[in-house]
Amino acid sequence: MVSNDHQTLDLYEAADFLKMHWQTLRGKAVKGEIPAAKPAKQWVFLLEDLVSYLRSNYSRSRLGLQVHSGGGSLCCISDQIQSSGGASSLHQTDSEYKDLLKQ
Repeated sequence: MVSNDHQTLDLYEAADFLKMHWQTLRGKAVKGEIPAAKPAKQWVFLLEDLVSYLRSNYSRSRLGLQVHSGGGSLCCISDQIQSSGGASSLHQTDSEYKDLLKQ
């Protein structure tokens, strides 16, 4: 029996595991963005490499824009949207930007 550490997946199984289209996965494998081997005519992926690939993307997807305003810290840019009766705007004036840069 093969241990999970060395379980191999073909292109379609790996794409299903990663929840992406097989052609997208093949492109990433060709570019070396996702670890894979092509020992013959088929792509082979190690499950442990795919798990590592997913985990390497955690930090990028979890990081929110940290904005420090006054004494507090806002989690996301959407936290600082202020509504003034009309459309909401993310834009700040030049003086507000300069104040933020001083902190």
